Amino acid sequence: KRYFVGYGWDFVDGEECKIHKQRRRRGDGKNEPWQSNKGDRFKRSISDTKTFRQDFRKTRVFVQGIPQGVSWQDLKDHFRVAGNVVFASVSVDVNTGESKGHGIVQFETTSMAQNAIDIMADHPLSGSVLYVREDVQENDNPNARLRNSSAPKGPTPPTKWKCANEDNAVFMSEEELSAIRNLIKARDDARRRRKYDVSDRIRDELKNSHGVFIDDRLKMWWTAVDGNKVPQSIHDIKGEGRWKLKPWRQIPTTPENDACVNSDLVEGLLKQRDIARREKDFQTADALLEEARTSPDGDLTLRIHDESRTWRVWTETRPPTDGPYQESQPMPSDPREARKVAARQCVEIVKDCAPEKVDEIVDVLKRFPGREFQILKRLKKQYL
Repeated sequence: KRYFVGYGWDFVDGEECKIHKQRRRRGDGKNEPWQSNKGDRFKRSISDTKTFRQDFRKTRVFVQGIPQGVSWQDLKDHFRVAGNVVFASVSVDVNTGESKGHGIVQFETTSMAQNAIDIMADHPLSGSVLYVREDVQENDNPNARLRNSSAPKGPTPPTKWKCANEDNAVFMSEEELSAIRNLIKARDDARRRRKYDVSDRIRDELKNSHGVFIDDRLKMWWTAVDGNKVPQSIHDIKGEGRWKLKPWRQIPTTPENDACVNSDLVEGLLKQRDIARREKDFQTADALLEEARTSPDGDLTLRIHDESRTWRVWTETRPPTDGPYQESQPMPSDPREARKVAARQCVEIVKDCAPEKVDEIVDVLKRFPGREFQILKRLKKQYL
């Protein structure tokens, strides 16, 4: 017959089972399986086990050797053989979207995490052997749950509004200054409550009724009574910043289409738009953009690309070009040669539309061989 003895089942007769139980009650039978030192260690490990709420760091393991195509859900399901998984993630390259081949798995208890370290090498994932160890990066940092908690921080942003050109403010009455401060306070309150339509109306009222301009990041406001919309104190703090822009550039299309555009007019409108955007006069900037976009004769319009600082005539169907990246250019039948042609087209597009990024795109093509056509498609969508 089969009886339950100690920590498991054993096939013994009834008399032997009674003897085993008597020995265990007396404390004899230290050499029996259920009284072994191994059993004591098992008992101690159970008593020492902590949950992830009690010991966050030691319930996490670092996993290497994760094959491509494995998601966090696949990883979580695979590691359930070692215990209850409460969290899993696979590290992904932000530039390519591809897996880096490693990730993190967190278990409900520390003993489950240790069990994963012990056994998961014997459980390949999609044919790939996994290397599992403690998450050392987490364990070395006592503030692991608060990433960069000890890292140096930048300057604390201002919390109180300040006038940037007090020389002009002295010409304003106390009633007007009080009205300006109340409007700025009301706008801050509207932004905190995410009522952006209200905050925009208050901003327009400040500009139209009081000639006041504001910078939310610096918490500074200023008046424009002397004709200088951005005071020198703001320039001293911000410098040129992102407004140190390269000049606008036209991308040629067909002679017929380009003849319908006054290039000088478009360049002038776009430069005025840059000034309006710098002075946070977005309504004027939008109007100038629309005027430039519809400036060509006939039904033609312009495509204006802020990132590359380029513009070109736009039609429903893309005009043919004489460039080396012309879509009608046949691709070689040999896959290797086709990839070389696609790579050359990528470089030519960037050379024409964003010359400062040529080295960057060459480096990307070297780092990701076999993805030339995907890169070419993205560049055409961005620049052409």
